[in-house]
Amino acid sequence: MHPAAEVQKADKVMQTRRITRLDDKVINKIAAGEVVERPASVLKEFLENSIDAGAKFISIEIREGGIRRLLVRDDGEGIQHEEIGLALARHATSKLNSFDDIESIETLGFRGEALPSIASVSRLILSTRTEADAHGYQVKCAGSGEMEEPAPIQHAIGTTVEIQDLFFNVPARRKFLRSKITEKAHLTKLFKQMLLARTNIGFSIQFDGKKPIQFASVTGTDELKKRLKYVFNEEFSENRTRVEFQRDRIKVSGWIGSPDYTRAQPDQQYLYVNGRAVYDRSIAHAVRQAYKDLLYDSSRFPAFALFLDIDHEFVDVNVHPAKTQVRFKNFNDVYRCVLRAVSGALSGEKPGTKTKTRQVFSLDPAHIDRSQQSGLSLKWKSDWTSLIDDEQGASSSAEPAQPPVKQEIDVPPLGFALAQLAGAFVLAENADGLIIVDMHAAHERLTYESLKHHYDNSELRSQVLLVPVTIKVSNEEAEAAEVHSEMLLELGFDISRSSETVIAIRSIPEILKKTDLEQLIRDVISDLMERGSSKRVEHVRNEILATMSCHGSIRANHSLSVPEMNSLLRQMESSEHSGYCSHGRPTWRQISIQELNRLFHRGR
Repeated sequence: MHPAAEVQKADKVMQTRRITRLDDKVINKIAAGEVVERPASVLKEFLENSIDAGAKFISIEIREGGIRRLLVRDDGEGIQHEEIGLALARHATSKLNSFDDIESIETLGFRGEALPSIASVSRLILSTRTEADAHGYQVKCAGSGEMEEPAPIQHAIGTTVEIQDLFFNVPARRKFLRSKITEKAHLTKLFKQMLLARTNIGFSIQFDGKKPIQFASVTGTDELKKRLKYVFNEEFSENRTRVEFQRDRIKVSGWIGSPDYTRAQPDQQYLYVNGRAVYDRSIAHAVRQAYKDLLYDSSRFPAFALFLDIDHEFVDVNVHPAKTQVRFKNFNDVYRCVLRAVSGALSGEKPGTKTKTRQVFSLDPAHIDRSQQSGLSLKWKSDWTSLIDDEQGASSSAEPAQPPVKQEIDVPPLGFALAQLAGAFVLAENADGLIIVDMHAAHERLTYESLKHHYDNSELRSQVLLVPVTIKVSNEEAEAAEVHSEMLLELGFDISRSSETVIAIRSIPEILKKTDLEQLIRDVISDLMERGSSKRVEHVRNEILATMSCHGSIRANHSLSVPEMNSLLRQMESSEHSGYCSHGRPTWRQISIQELNRLFHRGR
């Protein structure tokens, strides 16, 4: 190529790469790509602004999945008419005054990007009025980035924001929107998040001109149940378990579903940090760890709504423009608090500890089956010996049986055993009605907890291998095994590095001798490389203990005496997680007197 032509080409390249300042319209549309992903993103920004404005009631109207129209009306403090222009300007906000404020953000919004970004990709109408103004003001933006002059209108105190034709001027973005049904589902999910987060605010939502769904602010149990029923379902709202835990500067509260209320996907998992709905896989993992011994199907997901309250200086919310992620200063502390909070709440998955006084028939010893069974390690620690006479005295008594006499006694949560059914169930009467216990599942849980306690409170016994097992690994895996050799030894593994890519295993935990050793070691090392710790051994150990407890528990058609049945009930009342066996099956069910009356049409 001629030298002059090369110079001309180089000049042309330099000219095309010259740095220029982007136009404000282009900047807004680029920002909109980060903030406005779909109609649900718009609704999120509008609702957060309404909440920050101190709204007590928020009304939402949606048409065609929010693509055609989306309106949010609140009764908050409104926007002063001379500041309406600033509200639609980039990086203008009333929620920050200096850089130091970012370290302790207490509002949901703070970037000052949402409204101008939304206005750049839709037709936006903003109407507002403050208490100091005699009337309201309205401005319109048609996606060009230019705002009309505020015009006076009749408007209640508060703000109404409406968008029409989302992405009408960005067809490349609009074609990536999903169907109206899908977008409506995302809007509903977002609305449910807000319902749980802000129980002090009333809400109304209307889809496509249909009858609005309204929720009053929560002042009692009925309003809360209505919200939980809408967000989850009636089963969750009626059988939820309350979570309350606080340690140092971290508080965990909320509700979790019972272990037998699970989902095929994590679509009913709601997490909030200082009132902000966020998504965090690690926290969700902590919740699932708490359920690990209670889920019937480990591939399913528990349902929960958890609220974390942490000092603002320990949480960084300035992570992503959508504000759906946060960063914790002390993540391990947060993880442990969530795990302990949920585990503690689930430990209540057993019969209650309170006894109730009720008038019942005293048990006549002559009517009690005294047949004893061998091989069952259930000690009868009866504090209710007044109900059952001494074995010897009962057998030697020649007096005829007396009719039962009613008397007031304290009835324990699972009541008193009556009989066995089909060789598999224990029937008992408590203050509320009839108790049905799956005796195998119940004894399995008791055995499992006993085995875990034994291994958790004693050194893990290791078995020395006569011939060390060698495993070929990568150089990185061998280094990890060498670096974490002391931790592996605490887990019961004596592992050393034989060469750059070979490790030798000289001893293993005795309880794990029949597992796939090579795969387990690889998994443990992988965890150590990724997180610096591993729960693999504990997980595998618990699976083995669960199997042992299952095979070591009483089977169907094993007859129990009344004292043995009562002993089983008392141990269930004092054992954690006794509401479910080690495989997640329920161990007992209550049928109330009211339910029994309905079955037989009594009281009609």
